[in-house]
This record gives sequence, C-alpha cells and structure tokens, in this order.
Amino acid sequence: MGTDHRQADPETLKAMLDVCLSSRPRVAGCDFGVPQTAGEQAKKIILIEAIRLGDRQYAIEPTGRNARLVRVVSNDAPWMDKRQGWTLPDLADSLSADRSVKVIAFDFPFSIPVSLLRDSDFAGRMKESPFMTRERWASFVSSHLRLQFDNDQASARLEDLARFAPWRDKAFWKPRVTDKETNASPPLKHMFQNVFAMTLAGSSLLSHLSVNGYTTVLDANNPCAAQCVFETYPRAVAKQVGFTGSYKKDADECLEKAEEFLAGRGIRLDFDEQVRRFCQEYRTSGHDPDGADAFLCLVAAIAFQEGMAELCGGEADAAMLREEGAVIVPSRLGAA
Repeated sequence: MGTDHRQADPETLKAMLDVCLSSRPRVAGCDFGVPQTAGEQAKKIILIEAIRLGDRQYAIEPTGRNARLVRVVSNDAPWMDKRQGWTLPDLADSLSADRSVKVIAFDFPFSIPVSLLRDSDFAGRMKESPFMTRERWASFVSSHLRLQFDNDQASARLEDLARFAPWRDKAFWKPRVTDKETNASPPLKHMFQNVFAMTLAGSSLLSHLSVNGYTTVLDANNPCAAQCVFETYPRAVAKQVGFTGSYKKDADECLEKAEEFLAGRGIRLDFDEQVRRFCQEYRTSGHDPDGADAFLCLVAAIAFQEGMAELCGGEADAAMLREEGAVIVPSRLGAA
C-alpha cells in the first residue's frame, strides 16, 4: 500500500483504484468450444465482458478479461500469452473467483433430451441405470470429467473426454425441444464443431460454477440470484435482433444490427474500438467468426440482465424445460 501514512502516494491510489474498477458489476458472453489440446482451446473459447455502468448503460472496455483480446505480445512470449481465448481450467478458475460477474451467456447445450435421460441403453453404455433427471446426469458427467490438463504445454490434452466414447453413437444424436425450435445441433453430435465435447465439458464447467455460487437458468422461472449462467445460441440471437443475412459472412453488419437493437430498447453500449475490431476480424477454423459469436452471446446476457429476454422452449412444458433446458435470446418486445 505504499509508504505514505495518508495513503495518498501513487502506489496506494493506484491499488485502491484497481480494486474499485475490478469490483464493478459485469455481464459476459462466451463463444464456447472444446478442442482436445490446451493450445487450441485457448484460441477457440472467446469471452467478452461488459461493465454495467448504471440503469441500461454498459461499456465494453479493453480491460479486465477483454485485455487479452487486444494485447500485443512478442514472438518469444509463452504460448498462453499469445492466445486471445481461454482454456477450460483457466476460465473456470477466473469466473469462480469473481463475484462481480452477474450474468454469463454460453453457447453450448446445458442438457440432453429427456428421452436420453430415461434411456436404459444410453445409461447402460456407461454401466449406469437410467439417469432420469438432468441433475443426476450432470453430476455423473462432472464426477468423471476433470477440468484439468496433465501439463502446462500447448499440446496437453483433456484426457477425460475419452471416457465418454461409448456415447459416441449416431443413435444418440437426438435434439431437445429447444434445438428443434432454434434449428440447433443435437447435444451429442460429434461432427464438425463437435457439440458432443461442448455438451460434456460444458456440463462439468456448469457444475464447477454451481459449487462456486452460480445459478444455472433452465426455464422461465428465473431465480433472483446474485450470479446466473444461461444457454444461448448466436444464430438465434442474430435472428432476434433483426439480422436476416449470414452473420458468419457479414459479421460487421450483424454487430451493427445488434447495437441498433439495444439502442432501440434504451440500452446504451459504449463499445471500445479495439475490441470491436477484434469481434469483426477474429476467426478460427476457416471462416468461423468467434469474436462475433461471443459478442452476440454478450448481447443476450445484457438483455437478460435488463429483463428483456425470452425462452426458445417450443412446445416443452415447465417440467421438460427443467430437465432439457432452453436457449434464451433477447426478446423482440420491450422497446423503451
């Protein structure tokens, strides 16, 4: 705290300012993915956070977790310092320790279909009796999938995913009701972006966050919790904000549409130009705009925080939603 007993020297003032800034309430959107190696995870898992400045006022700054999106490092820097994203263990630790994070929107399936929860063949592949409930299935997954690597190298692998190989069967590519409603992939599909790995590792992440105070929102009965996490889907968010093209091809236009959508509901968003450029330009695996994906998730988180979100639950009743969960997107209603 410095050497001045009045606590007015530069070191003390900076320390106090840093504490004040780090405690501001924030919301976040995360573009999720679970490549097997740590190095590839830290490219794919992109998180963008916004500071809540006041009633319907937010700022996306090049600080905090956003600092890694715009940092410039030397070629001889450690591999992790060259990545803009997160590994699963680092993300879990960062979010668990931060009470200033109020809402996080993730783009991975939070559960599996009720039909699989009740399927004796599905559970039997892992030598279990039918799970019946999401809670029991999630507990099983998290107890068998550690969020850790065996070493600190970029080539380190999330070895526990291999334990779930018996579920890699096309017969289990069954969609939830919310997947049908949003035209999303089935939770256990293991081709292309490998939703299979996202669902399983994501479930383990949710369990970790739950133990550390986060509430998982699955249905319309949104709890009055200090910290919440919910599932969203960037393509569905883009549709809700009125973007009709392909946001993967026209990320710039989609970002502008999303900002217009928020402004039309009286929500002010101060968007740092460096972070905006990252969202427009950052790509992995060809033409996949991971930065734009994360921003759309953030838009859903802001809408949720302001009470302007809705479920894509289709015809699912309340009991089914509690087990399968539902994608949550900004509501088209509720303009200021």
